[in-house]
Amino acid sequence: MNDDRVKALWKKGIQLMAQKYTWAEAILQVLREDAGWDAAPYQWATVGYSGAIDSGRTICGILFGASIYLGFLNGIDSTAVPEPKDERRLKAIKSVNDLFRGFIDQFGDSDCKTLTGCDWSKKEDTKRYFKDKVYNDVCYPQFEYVLEKCFNETARANS
Repeated sequence: MNDDRVKALWKKGIQLMAQKYTWAEAILQVLREDAGWDAAPYQWATVGYSGAIDSGRTICGILFGASIYLGFLNGIDSTAVPEPKDERRLKAIKSVNDLFRGFIDQFGDSDCKTLTGCDWSKKEDTKRYFKDKVYNDVCYPQFEYVLEKCFNETARANS
């Protein structure tokens, strides 16, 4: 994987976080832009994640946003709702399952609070996340892992 590309996307993600976007929104935006997709309708798919993270317990936003991306990637040219046995739907489910299994194997969990030690429903934890730059030590390796998996899926979809 191209380190300069990853670092540029990470920098963009951090900038989005500083603007009060979630990691779910940030990862989808950087993946979407990297793929050349327009903002609408894709970017709206992760907006609600903010409500989930504010509850104090939810999956990692990077995983959430990447899951949305992989779903869109597999149905990119579809004009209909995916049928249960649609091959593209099944590929999306498998790619997200592989993403989660690998993530949990590598990082031990998929829960944001468990991974970061931050309860986003508590202002002091949110402030600590940014003040101590928890994202550099905890979220960057996760971001890098997810990007690699998504880039590989994108390459497969485009071949």
